[in-house]
Amino acid sequence: MFFKLHSFTLIGIDALDVCVEVHISRGMPEFIIVGLPGKAVNESRQRVRSAIINSGFDFPIKKIIVNLSPADIKKDGSFYDLPIAISILAVSGQIKSGVFKGSYFIGELSLDGSINPVRGLISMAERVSSSGGKYFFVPYSIADQASFIPGIKIIACKNLLEVAEALSGGTQIERFIYKNTGTRGQSSCSNLDFKDVKGQFKAKRALEIAASGRHNIILMGPPGSGKTMLAQRAVSIMPELELKECIEVTKIYSLYQKYINCLIRQRPFRNPHHTVSRMGLIGGGVVPKPGEISLAHKGLLFLDEFSQFPANLIEDLRQPLENRKVIITRNNMSYSFPCNFMLIVATNPCYCGYFGDGSRKCICSLREVKKFWKKMSGPIMDRIDMRVTVARLPESSFIKTEDSEGSDNIRERVKKCMIIQKERFEDEDISYNSEIGNNVINQWLKSSKKIRDLIYTISKKYRLTARGMVSILKVSRTIADLEESGIIKESHIIEAVQYRVGYNQDSLT
Repeated sequence: MFFKLHSFTLIGIDALDVCVEVHISRGMPEFIIVGLPGKAVNESRQRVRSAIINSGFDFPIKKIIVNLSPADIKKDGSFYDLPIAISILAVSGQIKSGVFKGSYFIGELSLDGSINPVRGLISMAERVSSSGGKYFFVPYSIADQASFIPGIKIIACKNLLEVAEALSGGTQIERFIYKNTGTRGQSSCSNLDFKDVKGQFKAKRALEIAASGRHNIILMGPPGSGKTMLAQRAVSIMPELELKECIEVTKIYSLYQKYINCLIRQRPFRNPHHTVSRMGLIGGGVVPKPGEISLAHKGLLFLDEFSQFPANLIEDLRQPLENRKVIITRNNMSYSFPCNFMLIVATNPCYCGYFGDGSRKCICSLREVKKFWKKMSGPIMDRIDMRVTVARLPESSFIKTEDSEGSDNIRERVKKCMIIQKERFEDEDISYNSEIGNNVINQWLKSSKKIRDLIYTISKKYRLTARGMVSILKVSRTIADLEESGIIKESHIIEAVQYRVGYNQDSLT
């Protein structure tokens, strides 16, 4: 006797169809799983057996062979408990249903038959929708996560008995169709606001520009100048994620933690310590999982005390910053994780931290300062569009009790700027000014001889690379968008230059 059901496995953040085939025959009682199962899959034999018995069904005392097809892709995780159990009950005649065709099943079983959450549910729901499936049987506790995917009916069940009841057909299945609440989950509450930051008008202006155009930015200054405070509040001026972005971010986080029961709408803010491992930052593992750069997708990645990060980790950021995705290869399989984030870096200007500070003398020699900056990767620094000096506040500014401009007002300007960019790049695969290519840059240069001459003069004076000149033009375009200007003006470029020229080994002469 033979029966099969449809389920999934995960390759990166994408779901791949897996056919769960069950064959029961006479012979010595045996329960075998084939098709490159991992350890967690092999252990499902004990969970499935106990769940079936404790749910009041009979476990067949026969030779049972389960095949997970395609058999040349390794299967890991506890995804297959529910489809294996349902297949065994169906092939042994204990469940009969007319809705097996077009249905997909996923879930981990407890010994008492309860259905536990699994990772990557929203990716699987997308796959069901694209494959033309009708029903998707999922754990009840995380059903809301998948309910925003259109074109499919989510059947949310708490245990194996409820799945059997839903499969009995008629009006029974309608009782278990999950209806979402119409919201995208709760955004995280935060008390961080730009109104708490006293002074630092240039740094706040720079962060507003960076957030508007998704430009990478480095904050440089002595200890206590407010670099970390500013960076932590940058996410508060960014608008909430759109529905499409919510789904992308939730797909990544559902791989990271399986107990997510709603869409994530707050932009991620990741702040890894400088002792983070390579796998923790970039991603990887025997079964590759997303790292901090992917968890920051559509949000912010803040690297505090940048000079303390190991050189190999800094170099590893090169390709993700350029390609906005990271591809990890394991056992002839490639796993792709998106990592389209805005990078904020904070660092002191030297070993003692007071180089260039007017209120305290730096004890580092010029040679030591140059050595300090040589630790920073030149190619990485070249990929950072904006460099801002954050000076220590004078006592008179610190004791002022008046509030600065709040995050709500700044966020409205950022949101308006993002809408302008979205309309400009409507027909292209671009969302922000920081993502534009050389073809667009060339069009801007062709439109104005004054701009070409100004860029040439600036490049020659500051010995900028081609990427440096492009960065200035991208930031200039964002400044123009904030002013709702249709063209880039000379004043916009001059302001952008101030955010490009900062501490670096070339300027230390």
